[in-house]
Amino acid sequence: MTDEIRLLVLNCEYPPIGGGAARATEYILNELEGFPVRWTLVTSSAGDTIRVREHGEKGRIECLPVGKRDLYFWRKRELLAYAYAACRRVRKLEAGGERYDLCHAFFTLPAAAVAMLGAKRRPYIVSLRGSDVPGRTGRFVWFYRAFGFAFGAIWKRAAAVVANSQELKELASARAPDIGIEVIPNGVDTRKFHPAEKPPGTFTVVTVGRLSAGKDTGTAIRAAALVRARFPRARLVIAGEGPQKEQLQGLAREAGVADRVEFRSWLSWQQIDEVYREADVFILTSLREGMSNTVLEALASGLPVVASKAALSGIDAPGAAVVPPGDAEAAAGAIARYFADDTVREEAARASLAAARKYTWRAAAEGYYNLYRRAIEKHGRGSRQ
Repeated sequence: MTDEIRLLVLNCEYPPIGGGAARATEYILNELEGFPVRWTLVTSSAGDTIRVREHGEKGRIECLPVGKRDLYFWRKRELLAYAYAACRRVRKLEAGGERYDLCHAFFTLPAAAVAMLGAKRRPYIVSLRGSDVPGRTGRFVWFYRAFGFAFGAIWKRAAAVVANSQELKELASARAPDIGIEVIPNGVDTRKFHPAEKPPGTFTVVTVGRLSAGKDTGTAIRAAALVRARFPRARLVIAGEGPQKEQLQGLAREAGVADRVEFRSWLSWQQIDEVYREADVFILTSLREGMSNTVLEALASGLPVVASKAALSGIDAPGAAVVPPGDAEAAAGAIARYFADDTVREEAARASLAAARKYTWRAAAEGYYNLYRRAIEKHGRGSRQ
């Protein structure tokens, strides 16, 4: 099949709203410029009016107001508002003559639920991103309890379901064992994220991510306190925002390292790569991850990585130091080893760069394009026919 595919994309998140899934959507859509795909993304707006803009030669982005109060945190009413607004907008687009062969929904809820409502008009595929799989996170327990019955139905009716890591696939398969779930890994932009020359004698550790219980940022702070005893100039940079910020700031004071822990609450996408380049070591000891974009960014930045097994989910990085979540002593020991031996640190940096080269957004987009073709060949084109 070589005909151009007309693709409807649904995701409540898209930069500047959201986190890793928003960036993944952006990168995949950018890469689809190189394939015979013409797409329309229906997403959320941080404002109070509908905004529509063209993207490249083949894309259009429709941003819908959903009463968004925080760029990085979703409230129940906002998710429900997106579902309602997206349903209405897609209907209006189609009534105006738009036709779509296929729908690509990021997240089971709310996007894939909207896609399922239009399943009679077009097939749809679902991208699982992590938080939309029951059991993966405690953030959306209320959603799982209220709408858990719908997950299996949404996945079962989909033309395809895709996870971004083998671990996430296994978690989803445990809930729906009769559904074949594919894996398409995330990529990383190695042009944006790359190593930098650093002056000798720097001892900076960085962690990047949402300040929530699942990220286990407290372990990084406690590890920083232990490392400082041996390396007085060591400091920890925490780039992120979230509900645990005040608690983590209190922990830094209690551990006696408030003067050596820097909280950078919010950084634009244009600035975030600079945080990695000023660091010497990256740490992330998450309890749960789908496939961590921040770990991939750290690898591409040439940083030695100290991470939990969950934080490395779906990522082949044999040079990373694996430590258990909550184990500050193990994390501190791994960090200190990199600080104490330049040779060890340089070897780990080279291993990180080699690992990052395995993951490209071009490969992710190609994987999705091939999936689009198979879905259309099996289920036919949507209402365009």
